[in-house]
Amino acid sequence: MNRTTFFTHLTETDPVMFPDGMTQAQRRGLSVKLDVWDEFYADNNPPVFLAAALGQMHWETGGRLEPVLEAFAANRRESAEKLQAAYEAGRLSWVKTPYWLPDESGQIPVGGGDIQLTHRRNYIFAEERLRERFGRAFGLESDYDRILDPAVSAHVAFAGMIEGWFRPRKLADFLREDGTLDYRAARDIVNGDGGRVGDRIEEYCRTYEAAIRAGG
Repeated sequence: MNRTTFFTHLTETDPVMFPDGMTQAQRRGLSVKLDVWDEFYADNNPPVFLAAALGQMHWETGGRLEPVLEAFAANRRESAEKLQAAYEAGRLSWVKTPYWLPDESGQIPVGGGDIQLTHRRNYIFAEERLRERFGRAFGLESDYDRILDPAVSAHVAFAGMIEGWFRPRKLADFLREDGTLDYRAARDIVNGDGGRVGDRIEEYCRTYEAAIRAGG
């Protein structure tokens, strides 16, 4: 893919997501994602899978396009404090048991990454699945902050959406016979809030798809 054409489409041809241009951090984060996709996933997956993943990651990172911690905190302790305050204020009514307390490893398993992992079991699962895929350790079980490494986070996002790690749905479930993908419904791969944010994410995905196709 011609990266120059890809970025030009996003910032000039159809700058709906980047009306003020793209920051160096956004360009760097997006470039890492494309590097990981091109080397490890492109040969066995259609371009619409990449577009779907980028659209979801754009939303999950608040447009930063780099791995983040939950509540966009600077560190896990700050993230836990913000979540606890929101919980006590009644803003996390769906949470039955706080998951931001230190676990048996002494680490704080708040959400982290381009597609956020929470709970120790999910960090362990991601480590196991990536090790099976690539035959090497990624370090997620022993150090949750490895999810903040842009390449590691991209692997978790891509492999997780392709294989269905986050919820019992995967990208292929939303692939139509004509090769298009139902981007709005595919929000269910990550979160069940498609009714609220699905339209916005679909717009992101379609914009990324157009940029991918423009880049060849």
